[in-house]
Amino acid sequence: MIDACSQINTKQDVPDTGSFEGDITAFLTSMATLLRTARWSSVVPSIIDAAERDPDIAQIHGIIQRGHAAPLREIIARAVRNGEIPMSTDPSTLIAVLLGPLFYRRWFSREPLDDTFVKAVVQNVISQL
Repeated sequence: MIDACSQINTKQDVPDTGSFEGDITAFLTSMATLLRTARWSSVVPSIIDAAERDPDIAQIHGIIQRGHAAPLREIIARAVRNGEIPMSTDPSTLIAVLLGPLFYRRWFSREPLDDTFVKAVVQNVISQL
């Protein structure tokens, strides 16, 4: 399992549309597509479960998690530099708020994970910043 987990590719492009809203919309749309179509998305719950008991898998889980968060960290840092979002914005919290709804839909509610939902998440987040 460790070998299989280490093969999961979390590399994603960092969109640069010219605006924070455009960037997070592009990134979350891409993530939603991956969650619907990529084979790895069906095994992530098992990895999370195994990581609770196996330190090697926990380390791999951390790598996967950081890989998914890295593009958003860059998008958030750029938005802070450009004055689009407050400097006081906590990147970890904002990442959880952005990705959480997608993961919830994929693994818990099983409701549609489509562009309409992504846009609603983005609008909800933007309105709170």
